[in-house]
Amino acid sequence: MQELQGRKIKISAPADSPHTDGIHIERSFSVHISQSLIGTGDDCISIGRGNSQVTITSISCGPGHGISVGSLGRYKDEGDVSGLVVRDCTMTGTSNGIRIKTWANSPGKSAATNMTFENIDMEM
Repeated sequence: MQELQGRKIKISAPADSPHTDGIHIERSFSVHISQSLIGTGDDCISIGRGNSQVTITSISCGPGHGISVGSLGRYKDEGDVSGLVVRDCTMTGTSNGIRIKTWANSPGKSAATNMTFENIDMEM
């Protein structure tokens, strides 16, 4: 996917619902998600393999696991994540804030580079 912009998105799933990522981005370029309210039983936003130039701003996340990069390293030649910006986001009642998830004993190499995280507010 290329050149996607999403604004004012509202996603809701019960906090105890497994495998309910709000937004999952994979193998994409130039994705911008902003001004959105996301509450799930899993990642509010997950940035998977093979992404570049992803910008996430003004997201209200919770409940859920927060915003995640990965999981990375499960497959050979899966693609790197680069140019990620997460800014001005609020995590309320999430189990994590922002995290990078990786697999042990990866069959190939993956990199997560050039990432910026600014003004992330964690609330209970």
